[in-house]
Amino acid sequence: MIEHDLLGNITVPDDKYYGAQTQRSLELCPSSREILECYPELIYSMAAIKKAYAEAHAELDVFDKKVSDSIAKAAEEVMDGKMAGEFPSDIICGGGCVNIHMNVNEVIAKRANEIFTGHKGTDVIHPNTHVNKGQSTNDVIPAAMKLALYHNLISFKKSVFALKKAYAKKAKEYNDAVKVSRTCIQDAVPITFGQFFGAAVTFLDRQIQEIDAVIEECLSLPLGATAVGTGLNLYEGVSERVYKSLTETIGAKVTQEIDLFDGLQYADVYIRISSVIKATITGISKMARDIRFMASGPRSGVKEITIAPVQNGSSIMPGKVNPALPESMNVLAYKAIGMDAAVTAAAEGGELELNVWEAVIISELLWLTQIAPDMIETFANKCVDTIKINREHCRKEAEDTLASAAIISALKGYQVGTEVAQYAAEKDLSLAEAVVECGFLSKDEADALLDPLMLTDISKTGKLLLDIVKGKKQ
Repeated sequence: MIEHDLLGNITVPDDKYYGAQTQRSLELCPSSREILECYPELIYSMAAIKKAYAEAHAELDVFDKKVSDSIAKAAEEVMDGKMAGEFPSDIICGGGCVNIHMNVNEVIAKRANEIFTGHKGTDVIHPNTHVNKGQSTNDVIPAAMKLALYHNLISFKKSVFALKKAYAKKAKEYNDAVKVSRTCIQDAVPITFGQFFGAAVTFLDRQIQEIDAVIEECLSLPLGATAVGTGLNLYEGVSERVYKSLTETIGAKVTQEIDLFDGLQYADVYIRISSVIKATITGISKMARDIRFMASGPRSGVKEITIAPVQNGSSIMPGKVNPALPESMNVLAYKAIGMDAAVTAAAEGGELELNVWEAVIISELLWLTQIAPDMIETFANKCVDTIKINREHCRKEAEDTLASAAIISALKGYQVGTEVAQYAAEKDLSLAEAVVECGFLSKDEADALLDPLMLTDISKTGKLLLDIVKGKKQ
């Protein structure tokens, strides 16, 4: 069919609900595969906004109720995914996302027109005059982005909580299993797996609190700003009704931003969201890297732990198994680091009354928050949950570490501690054996003082050191 817009006539496929402006964007922007259809949460949020405005205009008698009901029903169909396949507009396109906004306006308008009249078209219900009434791309897109991120961040938080739960389980299971710690990838003093895994639990709990804070920010929207913040073309009483409707739809209190001019000009909220995501995922990547290191082997590596095999590790070496799930967290971290840089640049690039680089933020933030939850939960359930500790091997390494000479130095002085450590290294002895042979402790004293599990307990080592100091003074 031939449709007409500002630039003239254009042919639109007869079987499609989108219209002239969407068709122009398709011909203008070669597909990057980053199309609106890839972001159902964004489509849902835009449709929810359209429904809210239609109902508000009906309540104020700006719209005929039948027009409003038709728009609302069409919007609901979009929200339910019934219009899938009608959103081909490319996200990676200039123009401040007008193309993707009009894609939604056109689909809802034609479907609403069909509901109202029985045929597709825009003769009764128009995408701009009716579906977009009282709105602008400039306030709808950032509002829809925030609502979409609200949805995605809730899923992200759940996945982080699942990982926290998996680590808490392992911390409890291996609370008294001792291992040698490593600093600069060299032997250090003993630590328990409970302490080691417990640090991950604390980190993840802190990230959950940070995620909660940015989730809350996503519910403060710039709707009502229209083009530049002045609210031009907005009927009195519409905004209050729109926010009430969105609160009911989302299931959480949705409010208007304090300063609508600020809401359109500055994009610092996306930097905060991006930063929280990056901080969380890079921390998870560190956990994954530790698992790769501790599970290395199985015969020639560190082999402190084992994890369940999930994938063949080589196309040429039979029997090789790679730590695919930990490595997927490392890959995710590299993507998060790149995302954060891109989002930061897009937020910085705002000019005068508007930031028009939402396409970058959508394609980075929304994409990453789509894929991260499933990846993190899989890592939790199919990797962390399967960790088994090689207790005897780990205890022997904890007994053999020369770094435990620190406790000898606390008892006898730094020089003595160094002498014992060097003697143990030269003679290939344990510290307990070396300190006895050097004549500084009896065997019973050495065994008690250098028990690796005891060295992980500050209440025991602290009391011991205090008793030593008091004994010297007497």
